[in-house]
Amino acid sequence: MSMEKQNRQSYRDRYFSDNEAVKVAAANRRGYRIIYRYLGLWRSWESVTGTLAQKKRVIGLAELTSVCLYLGCAAADSPVNRVRIAGGLGLLSVLPWLLEVSGVLRFLLAKEYVRDLSMEEIDGSFRYGCCPRAVLAALSGLLGMVECLQLGEASYREALLLAGILLSASLSLVIWRLYDKLLVNTYRNVNGTPGSKI
Repeated sequence: MSMEKQNRQSYRDRYFSDNEAVKVAAANRRGYRIIYRYLGLWRSWESVTGTLAQKKRVIGLAELTSVCLYLGCAAADSPVNRVRIAGGLGLLSVLPWLLEVSGVLRFLLAKEYVRDLSMEEIDGSFRYGCCPRAVLAALSGLLGMVECLQLGEASYREALLLAGILLSASLSLVIWRLYDKLLVNTYRNVNGTPGSKI
């Protein structure tokens, strides 16, 4: 099946095209139950420099640092956080941030081989989470600081908060770059398990 046709399928159709319903004996009224055997391709990540476990640790640590920095800066009682447009952009950045965090968590918890559809979901979480979140968070901090400067309320504290917000946004871009540099290998499916590399 071509990649174009796969992309046009709904999630449900894609799931059922990658899985085959199989009847197996069971101690129930019907005497069988249906299980789904995976028929699709398998994928795995490979790091060009270092091991995959090292990359996972770095990405996980960067995400944890980013979360702590942003939450710490957002919780501070400061004019930077009270500006309406900055607050609105900060709230809007939560949506892609949730995608980013879910992608990072799924990546960190993934086994050596993952199903093709799972790989696409994780890729999408990184792609549509990291960069939009970084842009929205950085804009939020910058617009808040501009407003503080115009009102004459800016101080070293506000500058530190802005630095924390910008660092948190930068870490999202670092996470994206680290993930994007990983190589992805594809494997044939042999009776539901990864076979030879394609």
